[in-house]
Amino acid sequence: MKKSIYLAVAALLMLGACTPDSHSLDSLSLQPSDLTHGSAFSVSVDAQNTVTLKSLLDKSYNCYWIHPNGRAQGPVATLQLPFAGKYDVTFGVDTRGGVVYGNPYQFEVTTNNMALLADPLYTYLTGGVGKSKKWVPVDKDYGVGQCTGPVMYCNPDDVLNDGSNSTDIGINNMKPNWDPGFQSWLIPADDPYMDSYMIFSLDDVNGCSITEYRGEAGTKGSSTGTTSTGKYTLNVSDKNHPTLSFSDAYSMHNVGFDAVCSNYTSNIIITELTPYMLQLATMRTNSEGPWWIIWNFIAADVQDGTVVIPSDDVNYLNPSTPVLPTISDLKTKIFTTDINGVEYEGAEMTFQVVGDAPYDWMWWNGGSSAWESVTGGNYGTNWAPKADEDVVTENELTLTKKGTFTYGNQAGSYTIDEGKIIFDQEVSFFTVTGDARTIEVKGTEWQVFKCDPGSELVLGVANGKDTNGNINNYLVANFSYKAVGGGQTGPVNVPFDAANVNNYIEADKYFRCQLYNPWGGGNDAIDPANVKLKKDQKINITVKLSGFTFSQTAKMALCCNRGNEQGWEPDCFGYARAIDVNGDGTYTVSWTNDTGSTVKWDDGTSALTITMQFDGYATLPDDDYASHCTLESITIE
Repeated sequence: MKKSIYLAVAALLMLGACTPDSHSLDSLSLQPSDLTHGSAFSVSVDAQNTVTLKSLLDKSYNCYWIHPNGRAQGPVATLQLPFAGKYDVTFGVDTRGGVVYGNPYQFEVTTNNMALLADPLYTYLTGGVGKSKKWVPVDKDYGVGQCTGPVMYCNPDDVLNDGSNSTDIGINNMKPNWDPGFQSWLIPADDPYMDSYMIFSLDDVNGCSITEYRGEAGTKGSSTGTTSTGKYTLNVSDKNHPTLSFSDAYSMHNVGFDAVCSNYTSNIIITELTPYMLQLATMRTNSEGPWWIIWNFIAADVQDGTVVIPSDDVNYLNPSTPVLPTISDLKTKIFTTDINGVEYEGAEMTFQVVGDAPYDWMWWNGGSSAWESVTGGNYGTNWAPKADEDVVTENELTLTKKGTFTYGNQAGSYTIDEGKIIFDQEVSFFTVTGDARTIEVKGTEWQVFKCDPGSELVLGVANGKDTNGNINNYLVANFSYKAVGGGQTGPVNVPFDAANVNNYIEADKYFRCQLYNPWGGGNDAIDPANVKLKKDQKINITVKLSGFTFSQTAKMALCCNRGNEQGWEPDCFGYARAIDVNGDGTYTVSWTNDTGSTVKWDDGTSALTITMQFDGYATLPDDDYASHCTLESITIE
C-alpha cells in the first residue's frame, strides 16, 4: 500500500558561504538534486511506527513540514503511522530564487501498530477497527452539537462567544455565534446537499479510508452528485486540537461553498466528535473575511432511529425553549426620552433607522439560553449586505399614545400587547439588496427585543422555528430615538465636588484618583444619578497633575466595570483608551459606552476611577496626594 507524504521545508536566506560538512547550501543556487535524503534531510522509523523527519541543513533555516498527521514547524517533526506501507516524502527549500523541491523520497513502514489506534476518537469516527461508520448532514435539533442544521458560524476572535476573545478553537472549545438552521439562501431543507454522506472505515488491509457522496444538483431524495474514495488521517497528537486530513477526498461541504474556504483537505479542525455528532471547522477565506464555518454531521444510525442519544450523555444538551424578552411598563418606556439628562414622557415619539446597523437577526441559543446577534455589527457580506443611505434617511417611524402610527407613506393604527407592537397592516420598514440576496424587513406583528428610553428600540419579526415549532429566529429592525428639539447639542457637564475626590496609592504600584465607589462607604465626588451614558456616548474626565517627577512615560486610564474592557490594573494600561503621561499638566481620559445600551452609574454596579502607573514611573515629594492631582471637569458627549 502506497501513501504519500508531502514535506515542505522553508529556509531563511543565509549570509556567507556554506560547506558540505555542515549541510549548509547556498540558498540562491540550490537545485532539486541538492535536496536529497541523507544530505538535506533524514527519515527514521522506530519499532513503534514513530517516524522522525529531520532537517540536516544549517540551523538558520526555518523548516516547515507537511505530513499525513498535519503540519509542523521546526527542524524536527514526528508522526505516527499505524499501518504498514510505502510512503513518499518531498523536501523543499524556499530560496531567494523561489521554492525548489527535490525528488520524492520513499520510505517503508514494515509492520502494523494497532496500538496507535487506541484513542477513542478513532472508535467514535469509524465504529472501531474493522468497521465503518456513516455520517450525514444534521437535519434537525438532536440535542447535541449546539446546532439545528447542517452549518453554523463561529467568530474567530471570540470562539467561545462569551466576550473572552479566545481564539483557541478546538474540540469541545467552540460556541457558535450563529446557528441559522435551514435558510433558503444558505442551505434549504430540500437542498441536494442533504443527501450527502461520509463513510469512515478503519481496518488493517485498507487502513484509514473514506467513501463520500456529495449531492450537488436536484433536490433532497433525488439528487445527483459526486462520489469519491480516498484516505484520511486522524491526528490526535494534541488532545485538545484533533484534526482530519484527506487524500483523494475532502471534508464534506455543499457545492455553493467550494470557493468560500480555500482548504477542505488539510488539518481540518474537529470541534466535536462523539458516537453521535461530528463537527468540522473550515476557515472562510473569500472576500467576506475570515470566519469559522462549522459543518455539522450526525451519525446515520442516530438519524434513522437505530441509535438513541442518551439524555445523560456528557455532551447531550436539552435545548431550552425560547424565552422572549420581558420589558416592564413598555407602554410608558416607548414614549420616554431625556432632554439634557432629564427624563421626559411625550404624547408621541419618533424613531429613526440606525444608520450603521439597520437590521440584524436574533436567534435563540438553546445551549446558553440567550438571544444572540447574528451579524455582530458586521455588514457588507454576501449574507448580510450593507444598507443604502436612503434606507436610513428617507423614513421615520412615529408612534402616538392614541394608538396611531406613520412610516413613510404608510399610516394606520397599532396596539401593544404582551411585549409586541401589532400594526393593523403589514409595515415594510426597508429593503436591503446585495449581490447574493435581498432582505425585506417587513411584517405586521413585531416583538420588542429592546426598549431603552431615549436611546434605542429593537423590533423583530418571526423568521424561523425550531424542531418543536417554537419561534427561535427573528429578523429585527434597529431604531434610535429621534432627539427632541430644543435640547442641548454640546457636551453635558457633570457636576462634582472636588473635595470628595479620593487620591491614594493602590497596591504600592498605582496612583488612583477615585470619583465614585458604590462599595466604599464614604463620600463621593459625583452623584451617580448624574452619570448616564447612552449607547456610543463618551465620558471625558480631565485631571491636573502637579509635583510629579517622572523617570519614564506612564500610562493613565479610566477604569469602570462596564463594556468590553473591564480590566483594572495592570490590564487597563494596555487598552486603546489608555493615554501617555510624562510630566505635570492637564490630562483627559475617556470611556465610550460600548455595551450596546444605556448605562447608569446609580445602579451600584461600577466604580469610576482614574488610575496611573506609579511605582517605577514617577515619584512625589510627599504623601499629600490630594494636592498633586485635582479634578478639573467631567463631560458626557
